[in-house]
Amino acid sequence: MSSNFPALQLRCLGCLSQEGLGRRYECCLCGPEVTYCGPCFDEGRNSPTLNHMYYHPMKAIYSQPDFDLFFHGEIQENGEAPQSYKCPFCDEMGFTGEELQVHVTVKHGEHTDGPALLAILEVINQPETGEGKAVLASVRKLSGEDIKATEIRCQEKSRGGLSYEVILAEPAPNVAVPKRPVTPGKNVSVEEIEQKLKAAEERRISLEAKKMADISNKLAKVEEATRKKDEITNEFITQTKEQLESKMEQHVEKREAIISDMKEKLKIHAQEIEKTRETLEQQKANEQKAIEEKLKIAQSLRDENIKKMLDRLKEHNTIKIAEIKSQNDQLECQKLEEKARLYENKLFAAELKREQELQKKIEKVQKLERRAELVRQNKAQAQDVDGQQSPIASSG
Repeated sequence: MSSNFPALQLRCLGCLSQEGLGRRYECCLCGPEVTYCGPCFDEGRNSPTLNHMYYHPMKAIYSQPDFDLFFHGEIQENGEAPQSYKCPFCDEMGFTGEELQVHVTVKHGEHTDGPALLAILEVINQPETGEGKAVLASVRKLSGEDIKATEIRCQEKSRGGLSYEVILAEPAPNVAVPKRPVTPGKNVSVEEIEQKLKAAEERRISLEAKKMADISNKLAKVEEATRKKDEITNEFITQTKEQLESKMEQHVEKREAIISDMKEKLKIHAQEIEKTRETLEQQKANEQKAIEEKLKIAQSLRDENIKKMLDRLKEHNTIKIAEIKSQNDQLECQKLEEKARLYENKLFAAELKREQELQKKIEKVQKLERRAELVRQNKAQAQDVDGQQSPIASSG
């Protein structure tokens, strides 16, 4: 998970960032000197240098928050996060160390840099053995890496801050390749050589069979994980479909309940409107009848008064009346004319008032009739809308 190289000395070779690298990639062969932050490595800024070759495997190193984010608490391998390598020759990704070794052997065995990559993968796949560590050290030495020649200078630039300057020494030329100690010679027969070759062949075959078995086991695990993922996805789809269907049924039930409630309210409202209309018509008829009766009574009273006045005039048949008849006739005529004019004015005013009252009543009745007509039209439209919506509600 973490490197032995101090955190403040790490620097991304892509963006030259020195702080907050988080997920970073480090060369398995060159060590911390070839380090890239996650974004730079994802963008393909892993460029070869004098000592760092393009086919050198890069190891991912995660901080604890990044490890929890990417792997969700997955068990580490030998204290480090599980590694996934990319083939430098065909850019195929997703290999473990063993799978990449088999891939390079099968598909890129004749490549110019194939043997060098296989030697590095052989050391990476067996790093715990002393022989593997020795071979890794020799490969690093052949690559021009001299860790002891690295010089680090520290200088205090500001209060509470330090600046580090890393100076790498020039690669040592003509470095001899370490060789294994020569075993003392002895006479070996042809049969022993054949037996050793046969044993070596058997070991190679068993090793390849073991690697193929491991690969098949990993493929089986991948298939099992895919199957479980498909099952979970199908179960989620089924549950979601059932929930949606139940929600749709509830929605249809609620819609039908709302429509029936609205129909019931409209029915009650129409009944109330019909009752109001009947009441208004009854009131109109009663008022017309009362007005006609009042007019009849007024006409009868006027006729009676005129008759009484005429009777009184006929009864005044005395001499005094005869003497002053000429005078009284004139005065009486004037009075009668005046009274008649007054009566006519009053009757005319009463007639006008009656006509105005009748006009107001008629206008009020007409207004009520228009309102009732509008209510009947709205009721008819509502019935038409209900008739058109009922098939849709039944089909929904």
